[in-house]
Amino acid sequence: MYTSVWLQSGLGLGPVRAGLALMPLALASFATSLISGRRLHGKSPRLILATGLLLSGIGCALQSGLDAGSSAGSLVVGLAVTGVGVGLTGPAMGAAVFAALPPERGGMAAGAMTTFRQLGQTLGVAVFGVLFQQSGVALAEALNRVLIAAAAAGIIGSALACIFVPKPAAANPSVRARCDLTDSR
Repeated sequence: MYTSVWLQSGLGLGPVRAGLALMPLALASFATSLISGRRLHGKSPRLILATGLLLSGIGCALQSGLDAGSSAGSLVVGLAVTGVGVGLTGPAMGAAVFAALPPERGGMAAGAMTTFRQLGQTLGVAVFGVLFQQSGVALAEALNRVLIAAAAAGIIGSALACIFVPKPAAANPSVRARCDLTDSR
């Protein structure tokens, strides 16, 4: 959101050109989620989630360092890396939630995940808005603050995922036992 503000207000790009400048994020996210959904099915959501969050944080860090002479091209690599991280994180988040609960709780899990995701986005906009909207600071510097905070959040989130997201086998022994019984038929 704040990158779009910088592209439009700071660089003077129109909405369409600003949207096109953000395409590396969307394309990388789409391609990664398409590929990772099939190739990483059955793998530990903890590792995938942690990797996705780490890549998202690194991507945000790569986008920072903007100054008055920066162009939209300054963001391409960081946007692409962030997009890969987002593409890994989305499917892994669902897998981690569903691995932690019995199948009959799937609807509740999906609802809770969606609610907390929206809450996180709302809080993120508020916190990053405070960093972005500080008087007397150039737009590029304001965006750098947001990007560094987002990078820190991604890297910290990656570490927390490694610590708190359970391994699939240990996540819910009753689900594993049901699967073992089903497999023996």
